[in-house]
Amino acid sequence: MSHSGYYDQDAVGDGVRDGRHREIIGGLWDEIGDLQMRFLIAQGMRPGHRLLDVGCGSLRLGARAVAYLDADRYFGSDLNESLIRAGYEQELDEAGRAKTPWSHFGVNADFSFDFLNQPMDVAIAQSVFTHLPLNHLRRCLHNLAPHMARGGRFFATYFECLDGQDLFAPLAQPGGGITTYDYQDPYHYRLSDLVWTVDPTLWAFEPIGDWDHPRGQRMACFRRL
Repeated sequence: MSHSGYYDQDAVGDGVRDGRHREIIGGLWDEIGDLQMRFLIAQGMRPGHRLLDVGCGSLRLGARAVAYLDADRYFGSDLNESLIRAGYEQELDEAGRAKTPWSHFGVNADFSFDFLNQPMDVAIAQSVFTHLPLNHLRRCLHNLAPHMARGGRFFATYFECLDGQDLFAPLAQPGGGITTYDYQDPYHYRLSDLVWTVDPTLWAFEPIGDWDHPRGQRMACFRRL
């Protein structure tokens, strides 16, 4: 059984062919794309930085980041090649594709980043681990560490179960009408769960919390040591 509908590549491919590459990744194309860019710039991302977009999908963030960053600075990974291609061909213009060769994208389901041949300064996974069991985050951190510059930061969103809330009961998230679960998609976690995923010889965990996400997702930061 797959963890979420996002793993059904036939269904995703059908949606892409129907012209729904923006909706498949959750919609709110402009709202969340702009939110991510404002957040990353506020956190210090500059045009010369290298950015990895984990779960880049059809380039909701990517289209904006490519326009902002210098050439050869945007990279993306996703398990659905059809989504990346739709974004690459339909959301990037000719100038954007010239700045970002196809070799900057990796397609896999196991958070392999071997396609990267340069250290990343910034990485982000927006609405990725909200759909996955916790060990996926641990694997991602383990595999990403060799590809991050020292001091580089990896931002990841999650749905939070606060201390005092019942971890094992369905939880209505504030702001977006989303109900989360401890055992099925969409998942919620405690901050202590996120800390558990961290190898303290590689990463420092830095909670951020609210970042104005319209569906109530919180933000965590993992800083490469």
